[in-house]
Amino acid sequence: MEKETGMRVQRLFEDAQIPTKGSKLAAGHDLHSSEDIIILATNPALVKIDLAIAVPEGTYGRIAPRRGLATKGISVDAGVIDADYRGEVKALLVNHNSMDYEVRKGDRIAQLIVEGLDDQDWMEVEELDVTARAEKGFGNTGLGVELKEVQSTICFLQANGNHQFYDPFDINQHPILRKGQVLLSNAIIAKASLRKFEQDFLSSVKEAAMEDENWM
Repeated sequence: MEKETGMRVQRLFEDAQIPTKGSKLAAGHDLHSSEDIIILATNPALVKIDLAIAVPEGTYGRIAPRRGLATKGISVDAGVIDADYRGEVKALLVNHNSMDYEVRKGDRIAQLIVEGLDDQDWMEVEELDVTARAEKGFGNTGLGVELKEVQSTICFLQANGNHQFYDPFDINQHPILRKGQVLLSNAIIAKASLRKFEQDFLSSVKEAAMEDENWM
């Protein structure tokens, strides 16, 4: 029997969702939750996707976070699928917020990225070759000068500390963000009105002072 190659996936239950790509050139395949689950505040939780996955030899599968969840304080940990692993795959989600997070069945919770690996054997030597860098900068190379792009987020600060984070791409769809736009617009209008009132009041004071030097 010829050995199977390529990426393969097995549904462990009939209604499990096969990984999907958001676009043709997307690097990751979206993984969908197969259960409703509450991830407690500041806690991790294993979320089922009801799939077994096999990746080609010479590669491994990395379960990575999705940007939409990462901006809401939900990260993915411990996500490596070896090429010879054939068991059930789950996503370990971590809730970094101070309030619980609800995952619904069918939600996209992570993405699977297939990456190549270096499978060379280790060779023991008496000493390593000399380089210009040598042993400088272990763990902190470039700190202080390296610039990194940071994904912008929209944050609603809450008095109780349960701050809410949103993806900027949601600004025209999410009801809370739409409400925020209205509140911000009203605040700007109110500030402009107040400033006009202050300017009119100061003008009146100046006019009165010109007419009567003793007027206060």
